[in-house]
Amino acid sequence: MTKKIAVVTPQIVLMARKGVKKARIVNCNNTQVSTGNKNVSRVFDKDNSSKPVSDKRLFVRLPQEHEWRKLSPAGIREVVAKKLAISPTLIGRIKPLNSGFAPSPCSTEARDKILNAGNGVFLSGAKLEAATNWVSVLISTAPAYIRKEQGVVEVSNTMLADEVERVCSVRPAHLKLYGRNKAEAPHLTWMVFFSKAPRGSFKVFDESGVARPFKKQQPLEFCKRCNDHHPTKKCSRALSCGNCGSTNLSKDLYMAVTKCRNCGGLHRSDSRRCLARPTRSGAPTKEQLKTYRQAGEREFHALLRAKVAEEFVATAESTNDNVLSSQVTQPQSNIDNSLAPSFNVINFLSINVGRGSASQDIAMARTCELKIDILLIQEPWWSSRTKTHPYYDLYLPFGGENIRPRAAIYVRKDPKRIIVKQVYPLSLTGDYCWVGVNDIMFLNIYKAPHDSTAVQPLLAWTPTSKTVAIGDFNSIYWAWQPCANSFYGQG
Repeated sequence: MTKKIAVVTPQIVLMARKGVKKARIVNCNNTQVSTGNKNVSRVFDKDNSSKPVSDKRLFVRLPQEHEWRKLSPAGIREVVAKKLAISPTLIGRIKPLNSGFAPSPCSTEARDKILNAGNGVFLSGAKLEAATNWVSVLISTAPAYIRKEQGVVEVSNTMLADEVERVCSVRPAHLKLYGRNKAEAPHLTWMVFFSKAPRGSFKVFDESGVARPFKKQQPLEFCKRCNDHHPTKKCSRALSCGNCGSTNLSKDLYMAVTKCRNCGGLHRSDSRRCLARPTRSGAPTKEQLKTYRQAGEREFHALLRAKVAEEFVATAESTNDNVLSSQVTQPQSNIDNSLAPSFNVINFLSINVGRGSASQDIAMARTCELKIDILLIQEPWWSSRTKTHPYYDLYLPFGGENIRPRAAIYVRKDPKRIIVKQVYPLSLTGDYCWVGVNDIMFLNIYKAPHDSTAVQPLLAWTPTSKTVAIGDFNSIYWAWQPCANSFYGQG
């Protein structure tokens, strides 16, 4: 008893147009009626079935100091054809290798002819070999020395080959050290090649790790056109800069800040530091990418704020220099110049890093580069402690046990020019930090929003003749922010 079954043959049509992504259209109009049993077997096209591709290359091994290593592929083709007394047309593409070079014959007949004439290169110190389909096995943590009755013996290639043959009943065709092994290391990693795959896993000398098949890892795909993590071959996106990620490039004048196109961090798009870069385990999820980009944007904006502060300090220094130069007058003859007081310039910078670790690192690094004497930070990074710097002394207020200080002062270590003394108030607070530098009192303040009582210690304080009070007051005033709709406390 047979049953008619309708088999649908789909037809896939690919349509492409300039500027439009390829669309796939499935047409299911053609149907065929066939007869048969319930279990319909699938028919595969024999021509489309994958066949193992054999390696037809040849390898010419050269010593490290061989004269042929200086030749280009065209020169190597000429020399090999002359040594083997064959036509240069039999040799196709030549690829340089670390061990020599690999010529690809144009046909199977040419390959056999080159192999038969291979004795002609032996006198020149080279060695001609055919490609072999060896099976690679990696043996990790193999002992470098073993203790025998005669004493400690170093494991050699012959000893390891005999041990491998004893364990898996197959003698390796070749073996070599794998990776970067230190000479004094007690364990080494070996790469063993077999002409036929051994059965099961094994250990050598009963001490090594389990041998496993070696598979060469493919490099992670990265598009050099749009600086994204996908193959370059089929990319149709606009060209982007690998340094800043911009698609509007101007080669005449380039002053953009380095920024990753994928995560927004302070590095190039092709950097290994990129958090959005896929790993061997897979690509990050959408939620992870969102978190990475937010962190990268925070670092980028912190760098911009630091650059603005740098420009502000440079402008202030130039203004002070102009004022001082205009006020210089000739000293009177009856005044001893040695008794005149020396003018000591103190440079300081104030910034709120928003409790960010990277933001504080950038601020401290830029402060050191600009040779600023005093750095006043509001809302520093804190995890039972904060960051330190080898060129600066750290001063923190004490608000009590388990109270997070929200104002910190860093003073440059220069005892010949700077004398520092920290002053503690009568009431405990972590938002006010008093530090006296030479004869100037510096007060770093952080006022939390919606807390009008936080400024009372400042209003009740009587400053000295030389005082600098600076900080983050979380205040809005119509004079500098006329469009503000909310006001935070008083400041």
